[in-house]
Amino acid sequence: MFKNRYLKALVSSSLSIAPIILLVCILSWTPLLTLKSNDYLALILGGLILIIGLALFQVGASTGLTKVGEYMGSSLSKQKSLFIIIVFALALGALITCAEPSILIVSKQVTIVEGNDSLNAIVLIGSIALGVGVFVVIGILRILFHKSLKVWYLLFYAITFMLICLVAIDPGKSELLPFVFDSGGVTTGSATVPFILALGAGVAVVRGGRSAKNDSFGLVGIASIGPIITMTICILVKSNIPEYVYVPAENFDNPFFSYFFPALLPNSEGLGSMIEVLIALSPILIIFFIYDRLFIKLPRNRILQLLFGFAISFIGLSLFLAATSAVMKPMGDIVGRALGGYWKDRPWVIIAICFVIGLVTILCEPAVHVLTGQMQSISSGQIKKSTVLLTLSLGVGIAIMLAGIRAVFNFSILYYMVPGYIISLVLMFVCPDIFTAMAFDSGGTASGPMSTSFVLPMVIGIYSIVGNGKASSDPTYNISYYGEAFGVVALIALTPIIAIQILGVSTEFKQLRRYLNARKAVTGADDAQVIHFN
Repeated sequence: MFKNRYLKALVSSSLSIAPIILLVCILSWTPLLTLKSNDYLALILGGLILIIGLALFQVGASTGLTKVGEYMGSSLSKQKSLFIIIVFALALGALITCAEPSILIVSKQVTIVEGNDSLNAIVLIGSIALGVGVFVVIGILRILFHKSLKVWYLLFYAITFMLICLVAIDPGKSELLPFVFDSGGVTTGSATVPFILALGAGVAVVRGGRSAKNDSFGLVGIASIGPIITMTICILVKSNIPEYVYVPAENFDNPFFSYFFPALLPNSEGLGSMIEVLIALSPILIIFFIYDRLFIKLPRNRILQLLFGFAISFIGLSLFLAATSAVMKPMGDIVGRALGGYWKDRPWVIIAICFVIGLVTILCEPAVHVLTGQMQSISSGQIKKSTVLLTLSLGVGIAIMLAGIRAVFNFSILYYMVPGYIISLVLMFVCPDIFTAMAFDSGGTASGPMSTSFVLPMVIGIYSIVGNGKASSDPTYNISYYGEAFGVVALIALTPIIAIQILGVSTEFKQLRRYLNARKAVTGADDAQVIHFN
């Protein structure tokens, strides 16, 4: 059975990873990008490891992370003590976020200034983790007390943008706004999404009621708001901002495994993906085992199944992240700098290629496959996984295209984020509830390891050429990596929300049209006549 499931996952992951590898190869066969033989070898070997790792993670997540979330969600919803619910939900949300791979990837791309007033690494990750933990609790309490998801989104996004205004009016801190919005996107990645999705579903199913299916989604979307709020508060409190030092990536002059193994195993430069994933998954297991001994008391065979699932997830995610770090991050920077060379004469080239890259990047995100699979399962097949993937793909393509436009033409991220969230919040009132919940979940899910390890370095690479080019021609131009290069992860989190909501509105319209057509088919011309009885 495991073999069959893995073969299916292997086919699925191959269809996900192959397009982006093929796209980079196609670019290298044009004047846009030049790659050497070692670059091709690294790209192909890295792609194979990405495929194997993604397949293993998908299989392991279904029997490990997802099951733990279901067990915890079902049990927490039965607890009479509100204190127990808050403590365990807060601990799980915060601890898993502390070592979320997407956050670790982004933190490595930011040069932190140490000092009493600086935004150091502990404050950075701790602020994000606290935000997730608090809002996971809020999301679970919303489900338990039957509160409207739409009202809560309106409330917390209103609070978010009021705080954002305080940062925007400060010239010394407004540069960090794109990074603030990115913090919400990087939070929900390959480790947190399967767990939070299952946690919300478990609570909703046990609580029951007519809205149980709708409440199965929405927790990831709520959890994504917390880090934006906590990071905004953190920046308002701190007096200094972290520096950003850009170091261009080099081509692969050495054998592939000389890059892969340092990314996988502990070394002087870092912990390696194996230790990072172990740190990411261990808190979930520890908290779950404590909770299980106190309240659930699963039989031994269930525990062994969970451990097997976690072991498979650990191997798969370690391989996946090592390959992204060793190959995708430097390749993204190389592709970005190559595209940046065309910003003066043919900026449309950058914009078009960014859109195409966005179309295929979303397919490489491990958490997206978990979310779309759960959408299809909970909707009893009415919401097709392929339809959602296509919608997300278009949304992320538009997001990366918009990021490319901003990197070239240099304007504030608020020109995107303010109207974007206004549109998404307005669409809530014409979109079916379940699509609204799924839309905000998909926004948090779309911005995972591939977005942070390939797309973000690509946009930074584009801006490194564009920014330096503008500075050389205009001495007054201020190069701002935080202000112009960051923000792409936030856009990747925003556009899928709108795209899925539009899909929901379209689905509702089609159902209404079918209903009207069916009614016409059974209604005769004389049905509207008034009959008088004497």
